[in-house]
Amino acid sequence: MKKIITHKNINKNIKTIDDFCHILSFKKPFIQKYVRLCPLLYIEIPLKKKDGTIRPIRAPKEKLKIIQRAILKKIFSDIKLPPCCYGFSKNKSIIENAKMHSKNDYLLNLDIQNFFPSVHYEKVKQIYLDIGLNKEVADILCNLTTYEYRLPQGAPTSPFIASFALSNLDHRLTQLAKSNYLTYTRYFDDISFSGSRRIVVLEKDIIRIIAEEGYRVKTQKRKLFVRNEVKEVSGILIIDKKLSLKNTGELFSYLESISKYGLCKLKTDNPQKEKQSIEGKISFLKQIDQEQSNKIEAVFASIKW
Repeated sequence: MKKIITHKNINKNIKTIDDFCHILSFKKPFIQKYVRLCPLLYIEIPLKKKDGTIRPIRAPKEKLKIIQRAILKKIFSDIKLPPCCYGFSKNKSIIENAKMHSKNDYLLNLDIQNFFPSVHYEKVKQIYLDIGLNKEVADILCNLTTYEYRLPQGAPTSPFIASFALSNLDHRLTQLAKSNYLTYTRYFDDISFSGSRRIVVLEKDIIRIIAEEGYRVKTQKRKLFVRNEVKEVSGILIIDKKLSLKNTGELFSYLESISKYGLCKLKTDNPQKEKQSIEGKISFLKQIDQEQSNKIEAVFASIKW
């Protein structure tokens, strides 16, 4: 598919490796050392998925994680994701995402399969070139933010890069939604369309566009909600066009398990997405049950993300 969205010259001040190191506030030999060591600086955390199979999360060791966080803050800070994105966007959360669909009769939820692994080295490199970095700096950034030529699922940079890589898809799906008087939003790899029954007719077109952009839909996570039915968007319930939260006792037990046993108890292979999702739920819970939210917030604060 021909590229529609470009992000040229966002980082005009980074012309050389020295510029890159200066902006990150690291010395050049330090960065060069960790570029060489990158393949050895990941810890494998086994994640048991709902179907019983194991998927490994590759979490960077602390020094590499510090570099990646600096990249996220100082290289990507000026880059804004499209308005349809509700993950990794300032002043947006799963609550605002759910509100966008709360008044509509029909809701279609789709999930992108293998979200991070689908974003390979060359696609990441093209992103860096598109934001105005030269090839030398782009190669260094690729080494610092990819693992085995894919986005590692435990790196702090991966959720933003993966989401940024979907800019073209977001543009196409937004245009499709607008032309059919529908609402489209995306929370990381969760795609939601809502509006009239027109969604049912357009589902094949939505899946086709996703495929043309190099991604696949996880068929077992596809959900279609119809008029007068309790709906769900990223863990938030919509009942009679009002937002509600699933069983808070289950959320408390889930967080206690993660706090005690670590990230291997996560129900998703995207730690950053899960963290933001839980933060959104706690924020929502504060509005309706302050005492319960305080208890859950205390356990959440004890987790080493």
